[in-house]
Formats: sequence, structure tokens, C-alpha cells
Amino acid sequence: MRFRGAISGAALSLVGMTIGGCSGAPEHPAAPVTAKAAPAATPETSVTPEAPAAPPAAPEASATPSAVEPPPPPPSRCPANMVEVPGGEFSMGKAKQKVTVAPFCLDVNETTADEYAACVKGGGCDENRVKVCDGATYGKPELGKHPMVCVDFNQAEAYCKAQQKRLVSTEEWEWAARGGTEDRYYPWGNDEPGDQACWGGKAGTRALSCEVGSFPQGDSPLGIHDLGGNVYEWTTAASDKTSTVRQGRGGSWRDSAKDLFRNDRPFIFKTTYRCGFLGIRCATTPE
Repeated sequence: MRFRGAISGAALSLVGMTIGGCSGAPEHPAAPVTAKAAPAATPETSVTPEAPAAPPAAPEASATPSAVEPPPPPPSRCPANMVEVPGGEFSMGKAKQKVTVAPFCLDVNETTADEYAACVKGGGCDENRVKVCDGATYGKPELGKHPMVCVDFNQAEAYCKAQQKRLVSTEEWEWAARGGTEDRYYPWGNDEPGDQACWGGKAGTRALSCEVGSFPQGDSPLGIHDLGGNVYEWTTAASDKTSTVRQGRGGSWRDSAKDLFRNDRPFIFKTTYRCGFLGIRCATTPE
């Protein structure tokens, strides 16, 4: 039986080498085994070598941890189709008056003729004299996505109120147009008007407004369309209770003088004034 024992020892040694190869070096290496010479087998003795033990199953690959999902953005504090403008302090207008603006929500687009028509249908707005101006857009299906014009101050204010909003203040308007602390000359940057806005161009040949949002290259840093060009926008100010005029901001489709589009350049309108190049943009307080 010594021959059988020697064969078993060699086989076990080979098995140990196989296990080491699959599982890594053992913590305490085994002492070397010296093989002994086996006696010659007699003709009548038949030896069946033992089958080597099956190698252990390969360890399962460790699962790679999945990438951590970024947290979802906080819900908007503004109604649909509005963007939140952070507050701040700046020197306003050419007089460089220091003003502080609280955070507010601002419409991404100027109010369209279709939106105003929906307000009339819902009873929140009236259509008194909104078709008398050159360039009027109300009641013309092909101009439904153009800015609503030919509204006086009270009609503009009533529209925003019907949406549970208010007209943007002149301070808020300038703060948004200048890109906050970026202090831009124009909503799109410091380059003079060119292809960034719906305006009259050097020759002043444009005869009508444009569909809102047609010039994304002229957007403000927050993606607000048409702050420069298309139509002036009615704004409010602290002096409204004692004044019969209001500031319109942003320049219009008919203008060809480039400085009319500067963020620090207001235009003065009587509250009863209506025309084809003065429209509406609403604001509200974030929730």
C-alpha cells in the first residue's frame, strides 16, 4: 500500500498547486514534499490511481457599484413659461442710481396676440380699440404668435392681473436684461444690434413685429427672449401713483437707432398711449 500512498501524495501535491494557481498564494506555504521512489509493481498487482479532486469553482465577480444618480434639480418656484431671476444690487440707468432687486419670476416671452385673445374670451381682458393701430396683431390668425400690441397701460396691467401676475417693474426689467452682475449693454451682450433682434436695421425698413422667440441669439443669460427688440414692454415704477406716464423698455421692430436697445435706455409713454410697437411682459414673486 506504500505505492498507493505515494501516488496519492503526489496527486494531492499537484492539486495543491492547482488550488494555489486559482486562489492565490496560501497564507502559510506548505513544507516541500520529497517524493520517495516507488517499488516496482508485481505483475499480479493492478493499481488504479485516484482521480484528482475537482478544482474549486471560480469566485463570482464582485458587482461593480452603480454610478450614483445626481440629485434631481429643485422644483421651479415660478409658474410655467417663466424663469426665476435671482435678486441683487446694481447701479441703474445712466444716472447710476443704486437699487436692490428681490428675486422674481419673469415671462420667457412677450405676451402674444393669441394669449391676449384667450384672456378676452375668459373675461379678464377687453378688446377696446386694440385693432386701431398700424401693426396691430389682435384678431389676425396669421399674427397670433406675434406680440400683442395696441394696448394701453391699463389693458396691459389687467392682462397680467388676469394671469395672477403683475407687470414687470422697470428695475426688474433692467436687472434681467443686463444679466444681473454681468452689466451687459444689451440683453445678448456688448455687441451692437445686428442679427440678434427683431429691429428696423440701419435703413429702418421693417414693417411689422416678429413671432416671439424668433431670435434666440439675442436671449438674455437666463434664456429670456426679445428683451431687446420686437416691441417695447410696459413697466411699472415707484412713481406710478403720481405720474401719468410709464416707461417702456427694450426697443422695437420699427427702431433703427442702436442706442434705443441699450439696457439703460427707457422710453416714456403716456398711460393712454397705444401703438403697434408697445406690448406686455408679466412678472410675479417666486413661490
